[in-house]
Amino acid sequence: MKIRWHYGLAFPLILAVVLGGLSAWLGRISEIQTEEVQLNPDEPQYWMGGMEGKRFDEQGNLQEHFTATEAFQLPNSKDVHFRSPKLDVHQQGKPAYQVKGKEGLYNTDTRVAVFQKEVLLTKPADATHPAGTVKTEFIHVDTQIQFAQTEHPVEFTYGQSHGSSVGITYDHTKGLLNFPSKVKATIYDAKNL
Repeated sequence: MKIRWHYGLAFPLILAVVLGGLSAWLGRISEIQTEEVQLNPDEPQYWMGGMEGKRFDEQGNLQEHFTATEAFQLPNSKDVHFRSPKLDVHQQGKPAYQVKGKEGLYNTDTRVAVFQKEVLLTKPADATHPAGTVKTEFIHVDTQIQFAQTEHPVEFTYGQSHGSSVGITYDHTKGLLNFPSKVKATIYDAKNL
């Protein structure tokens, strides 16, 4: 008995099987195996040393100048932590106030900054108001609405006047410093000095 090969039909079938096998083999060796690594939530995901940032208004005038000796962000956190943060806020290119502390953080969602440990808020003198300072251990600063507040003990000066209280709010746009609790102060009238 004689077997006849039908080369016309066998060749495409063999070629299809070989190419299919080659394709499967190449697909398998080219797959990239990825493995998600869980980061330690207590160790920084990002760390920066010696940072500085500036923001300008529509006219090109300096609006905010922020510096810190270092910054870091923990995994899965919206808070950026700072060492020795200092924020200078300007209006129409002129210094409006400065806040600094030993530590701080900034929430990227709320855009609120917190300054902690030996916090000093200073406002330079202008044509109608004397210089002022507020010392405390903790203060929230909302740079968008230019509002600062704390519920911690504070010491303040305003020209030659000075005093202490527990808690303050400072609305820079209104030029209003408010004390929600009893105040111990020595007040001097700047016009009579």
